[in-house]
Amino acid sequence: MIEFKELQVTYPEFTLSFEDDAFPKNKVTFVTGRNGVGKTSFLKAIGKLLPYRGNIRYEGFATYHFQEPILFNRTVRENALYPIKIRKLDCADFEDKLKRYASILHIDHLLDRQAKELSSGEKMKASLLRSILFAPEIVLLDEPTTHLDLESIDQLTMLIKTLKPTTTFVIVSHNRAFIEALSDHVYHIGGKYVHR
Repeated sequence: MIEFKELQVTYPEFTLSFEDDAFPKNKVTFVTGRNGVGKTSFLKAIGKLLPYRGNIRYEGFATYHFQEPILFNRTVRENALYPIKIRKLDCADFEDKLKRYASILHIDHLLDRQAKELSSGEKMKASLLRSILFAPEIVLLDEPTTHLDLESIDQLTMLIKTLKPTTTFVIVSHNRAFIEALSDHVYHIGGKYVHR
């Protein structure tokens, strides 16, 4: 479970305040709201990537996936295994997962390709693969359907359903079909919580 109370993120020009809530464990919570109300800031605060006031409580590790894919100048496989290596884990232990998740995303044939050579949609899938391979307890996805066609969105939906028994997802998205296919809980952010 992710629980937060009196959460605020402050910028020089304004402060974002968020209503208290608790997101269920091993479920998919969608964060909705119009542009500019602080959805990305909210996700980054949960991921401890932004300073905040108030309390955020959860167990385990939370990883944040950016709206735009960020990949190293290496193969897709090397990108995916990077979080494994920096944690000094044995990459061989993750090879089966790597192939299975890559197959669900239909990028298993691209594992030995240079990531920088991929299309924008393929880059998004490769970066998603890196975010989930090391089995974080919480995955924070910021507009993950960006750059993905309908078939690729279906593949991502299947991957999230595969991982949900052991992973808590918090997702920012405007894609109604994607939300309807996966949503267990919705947290709506409204403009009235922005103080200028």
